[in-house]
Amino acid sequence: MKYSFIDLFAGIGGMRIGFEAACQEMGHESSCVFSSEWDEKCQDTYEINFGERPDGDITKIIENQFSKIKNHDVLMAGFPCQPFSNAGLRKGFNDTRGTLFHDIATILYKKRPKAFILENVKGLRSHDKGKTLEIILKVLREDLGYFVPEPKVLNSKNFGLPQNRQRIFIVGFLKTNEFSFPEPLNIPTQVSNILNAGRPPKKYIISQKLWKSHKARKEKNKIAGKGFGYSLKYPSDEYTNTISARYYKDGAEILIKRKNHDIPRKLTPDEARQLQGFPNDFIVNKSDMQAYKQFGNAVSVPVIKELVKKLLNFI
Repeated sequence: MKYSFIDLFAGIGGMRIGFEAACQEMGHESSCVFSSEWDEKCQDTYEINFGERPDGDITKIIENQFSKIKNHDVLMAGFPCQPFSNAGLRKGFNDTRGTLFHDIATILYKKRPKAFILENVKGLRSHDKGKTLEIILKVLREDLGYFVPEPKVLNSKNFGLPQNRQRIFIVGFLKTNEFSFPEPLNIPTQVSNILNAGRPPKKYIISQKLWKSHKARKEKNKIAGKGFGYSLKYPSDEYTNTISARYYKDGAEILIKRKNHDIPRKLTPDEARQLQGFPNDFIVNKSDMQAYKQFGNAVSVPVIKELVKKLLNFI
């Protein structure tokens, strides 16, 4: 079998890699027939790794160049949380206008792919007091006619990566009325699995001044009862905290304990790549800041791979 897909809000292509890996493992062929990403730096990384540059702003493409979006079997998209209008649930599809979800819904309405996978932060469940997710599900189920099981939060640490990263996934099918999400793989994880051997370059070891600041802020926050600041991880720990797009600023969410040293270090960009499950031959952005931002915003590839494997069995 050959499955075509489109890659919306593509970032640096994590969903694409996961889809293609799933197809390869199952003995299927795959073809990405359209991709879209508005961030030029992400477009650069995507082009370097896939040999093609994603189109830009999906809203403008839908308005002016819809023919670029080819027919496809599966729509893949990670999209930002945005509140809908005050009209609540009364307008359904029209109520989503002005949001990026509306662009996804428009493509689903016009192209009618067999299935879709939508990814978002765990907080989508409580966004706008739950109204955002409620409207999304109503539009997908009632207005567009897709079978959509209850969304599920999947954690990267359950799929072979040493990272506690929870993301919500919404899947839908045009002709299937059953689906089961992938179960945890029960693969033991350890932070050391993604740490490169040898001495890290000096630039990834935080300064004594920054380390002092981290500790002072953590103590202050602890007394105030509002979070604990930095997170120090040992190579023997099972997993890290979630890496975010702000990691380049000070590395606070994942600092690595160095043997026989008091001052910890940040992950290198290549270690951030491994933490997200990107393949060894993936070319990391030359800018450390961009690499951290891009991997911090990316999906965890093994999670997508296992989810796609499940999805293709139900198409």
